[in-house]
Amino acid sequence: IHSNDSITRNGGDIILASGDDGIHSDTLLYSNGGNIDISKSYEGIESSTININDGNIRLVASDDGLNAAGGNDGSSTNGRPGQNGFSSSTGVINITGGYLYVDAAGDGVDSNGSIEMSGGTVIVNGPENSGNGALDYDTTFNITGGIFIAAGSSGMAQSPSTTSSQNSINVFINGYANTLVNVTDKSGNEIITFAPSTTFS
Repeated sequence: IHSNDSITRNGGDIILASGDDGIHSDTLLYSNGGNIDISKSYEGIESSTININDGNIRLVASDDGLNAAGGNDGSSTNGRPGQNGFSSSTGVINITGGYLYVDAAGDGVDSNGSIEMSGGTVIVNGPENSGNGALDYDTTFNITGGIFIAAGSSGMAQSPSTTSSQNSINVFINGYANTLVNVTDKSGNEIITFAPSTTFS
């Protein structure tokens, strides 16, 4: 799915596979409901501004899963994988609700600018190589609500910004795919249990 302007999705089911981007818009992309299943892509969802308000999204990407950057995109179709047409640092990702599951060999959630999250659930698996990160942003990632879980390589690991009103934990520990990671409070009560689909550090 490609637009040289904007895309708004309000419902329905989308099932797709692509040799390039799964869904791409040059300017704005809104997800307000429905289901998206991207079983194969170079980059899963890409736009200058990505607004996820509701809906269920599952995607597999050989490069970035969710990518926010300014401008139009040549991505992998120009014969040079990884050499896209984005040059601006004005990308924005806003997450207020919904469910996003990412399996990415490149950056899991990547913004060339900022990320704002106030609700919803985001689960990121990968990458395994240290040249990318499960979370990648250039300016700020402010989280005030919702659940964000990411496992991947430690070489470029980032955490949410310290200006966030919601606390976060960043742990460096090696594990294999499907290893259970369990976080508890000091009394042993479970906070979250997660089984990454890829090797992680």
